[in-house]
Amino acid sequence: MNFKKIYGLILGVVAAGLTSCSSDLNNEEKAPVSPNETAKRTLSISTGDAKTRSEVKIDADNKWVTGDKFMAYNRTFTGPSSESRFGILTASSTGTRTTLEGVIACKDNDELGIFYPGSYVTGHDQGKMPVIMTASYINGNKGQDGSVENLKYFDYSYGKGKVTVNGASASGSVDMKKLYSVLELDFTAGGVKLTNIKKLVLSNVLTEAVYNIPNNKLEEIETGAIEVNSPVALEKVYVAILPQNGFSPTFEVYTTDNKSYRFAVNAPTLNLVAAKVYPFTVQVKEFTPNPPYIEIGGVKWGKYNLQYSTGTKVNGWVDGYHLAENPWDYYTTDDIKTPLNGDRAPMKPNPFDPNNVQFDHFRWGDIEKAYDYRYAAKTHYWDTTNDISGVVKSDKEYGDLATYASNGKWRLPKAQEFDKLMSNTAEYIGYYVNDKGNTIYGVLFDPNVPQNLKNKVVDKNNVVIRPSNQSGKTGISNDRLRKFEKSDFESALFFPMAGVYDDYNNLMKVGTGAGYWTSTSFSSTQAKAFMPQVFNNGSTTEVFGGLTNTRLVKSNMYSIRPVYIDK
Repeated sequence: MNFKKIYGLILGVVAAGLTSCSSDLNNEEKAPVSPNETAKRTLSISTGDAKTRSEVKIDADNKWVTGDKFMAYNRTFTGPSSESRFGILTASSTGTRTTLEGVIACKDNDELGIFYPGSYVTGHDQGKMPVIMTASYINGNKGQDGSVENLKYFDYSYGKGKVTVNGASASGSVDMKKLYSVLELDFTAGGVKLTNIKKLVLSNVLTEAVYNIPNNKLEEIETGAIEVNSPVALEKVYVAILPQNGFSPTFEVYTTDNKSYRFAVNAPTLNLVAAKVYPFTVQVKEFTPNPPYIEIGGVKWGKYNLQYSTGTKVNGWVDGYHLAENPWDYYTTDDIKTPLNGDRAPMKPNPFDPNNVQFDHFRWGDIEKAYDYRYAAKTHYWDTTNDISGVVKSDKEYGDLATYASNGKWRLPKAQEFDKLMSNTAEYIGYYVNDKGNTIYGVLFDPNVPQNLKNKVVDKNNVVIRPSNQSGKTGISNDRLRKFEKSDFESALFFPMAGVYDDYNNLMKVGTGAGYWTSTSFSSTQAKAFMPQVFNNGSTTEVFGGLTNTRLVKSNMYSIRPVYIDK
């Protein structure tokens, strides 16, 4: 039997052959039970050919397996004890035909709902069964592995039918229908079929729900990602999935040669219907998983500041250079405890030792002495009047430090790109508390906001404080600053108030202000930078969102937030 037929069929289950037992709902334990009286009755259901059940096979009839569990639920129950309206049925043998046995309270012509796989739901309504596509509760919470055989652990099915009562037994029939669909997936990249798939992440899909047996519908539906992990290399991936209108998933494929591929459905036109197989060939492109950038306005902004520490070696970077580990990191983070409440004193860096440097502020256009914060290096900046984004002089004395340090993979942002960033985001000024308990103030550029909030500095309640990219400070109440969560940094850019180094004696405004270089030169001695600020002024907080049209001397040492070059 082919795969499509297996998953398109509807199982017919026939109730038959019963034995007798007494009922705890009957006042006279040994008296005959009236067919019109609700009572516990032994139930045995003999099945027809199990074409679509338990053990899923492509080229052979499917089989029931001994011990398979079904939840039976009386949809029209009228007895005095609601606990008796449900019961577990168990397959008594393995084969294409079997008998399901159990006990349930019923009377003549009651309608039963039967759900597979069945198990008691501790502490919850037994008429509401979990339907989970990410991990099977009948297989030790193991997830999907992409094989046909594994689909049996996600074989959620439901049927309903009326019973005929004869004393302490009942008979009837019920048709079982699948609650899920199956994706039969092939993947190609550049016209070549992928044959070594080890992992698939299917996101923006329905991941779990509750099946309401009395109401015969799925409810409490959640959206998320299904992760498929295979112990062997696959060339075809099978995924059990819940029906969904406007099916618009993102496919991420990972292969045994450590490559990653991606495709996102941006224009959903397909509605997935239960009990059907959907064979797809998905054309994917190679991508970088968990990229260190966020694309906003067509620019791939780095999530982290550029840093230098002697002896550090990171693949793809010039020795010593690397990106910060977290969006909120700068080297003096641990030295600032309460920056808005008195910890704004200048910080003197350690005496300069070329063999032991740890610094993340750099002069404009400097490469050769970029991290040398001694006064003697103050005048070593590039006096060009041109934009230096992506430019490195042949002798590597001057140029775009981000491009040099990353071997051409990153560059300095242009001033107009900062302007575009602000026009495509809401600018929140607030703080993040790291795992050490340090409060780190900064600016969060969030593109995931309504259009009327973009190009605005806003508070935690999305109340506009002032337009972005304008001069001047605004006083607000101290409780209007937004507290950022780690999840905020997944889709929005955070620029920490890492301070500035401009007097060649102290780090200034650490925790309350920052300077971020652009590649845009203003003159031979001046360039443009983005400079936000926040500080406590008694009962109010003074906030300055920053702008990129200020003349700043190139000898100043500021932070660098690079942008990714998509080659």
